[in-house]
Amino acid sequence: MLGKLLKYEWKATWKIPTILIGLLLILSVLSGFSFASPVWRSDMGGLDLLVILVWMVFYFALIGVSIGITLYMAIHFYKTMFTDEGYLTHTLPVTSHQLLISKILPMMAWSAIASLGIIVSVAIFGGMAVIFLVPDMSLMEVIKEGFRLFEQEGLFDIGYAALGISLLFLVIAELFSGTMMIVGSISVGQMVGKHKILGSIGAYFAINTVVQMGISFISMPIMFTSINSADHVFKFITSSWWIMSIASILVAVGLYFLSEYLIRRKLNLD
Repeated sequence: MLGKLLKYEWKATWKIPTILIGLLLILSVLSGFSFASPVWRSDMGGLDLLVILVWMVFYFALIGVSIGITLYMAIHFYKTMFTDEGYLTHTLPVTSHQLLISKILPMMAWSAIASLGIIVSVAIFGGMAVIFLVPDMSLMEVIKEGFRLFEQEGLFDIGYAALGISLLFLVIAELFSGTMMIVGSISVGQMVGKHKILGSIGAYFAINTVVQMGISFISMPIMFTSINSADHVFKFITSSWWIMSIASILVAVGLYFLSEYLIRRKLNLD
């Protein structure tokens, strides 16, 4: 039954995020063509402002797509779980765990896809900049030169590898934690009578503040033991990221069980 729920949820949510990411990719190409503008080869007035305007639109589109998809998925979760649509949702012959997981996994997937879309769009923008502004070098030559510089600087050493692994784990943990912050906040907010939306927003900021304070408090001892040693800077960053990852996962798991309990025992559809 969980598979059917996930299939239905995916069909219900794929259109808007796909359109937003598609528009972002198209805008990245259009913005990339700004590097072919005559402004780079002449003193024509006005063209420089036009190019800057195009870049600003692209920059705000990067932010807008991430926020837009997050808000869309949050609103979808709220509407299908705690409004009139929730009456139908909660009559399905499934457990609260199955219902919650069917909502969480697509939210996480779209957050990951949105992040990937942003990375690809920035890569397209940067790649077109290289193509138009450095015509004497191919894009592959620039990439190879970048890898050569990384190797010279020792960025492929085991210390940097550990840093990269900890960063990857942190990204995955934050993806899970970020999704559960939204789900948990809305689940808590739905208990606030007729002010569910305000309750959800307040719960989000309250939970986020407590979590950030907790992570900072835990990270302080490591920072003070490493602050006087430049040799330990990467160890400090790596350790901090591992601590943040573990803390984020623990918070996310806690919010999951809290949300499941509230949905199962304290559901308020008024």
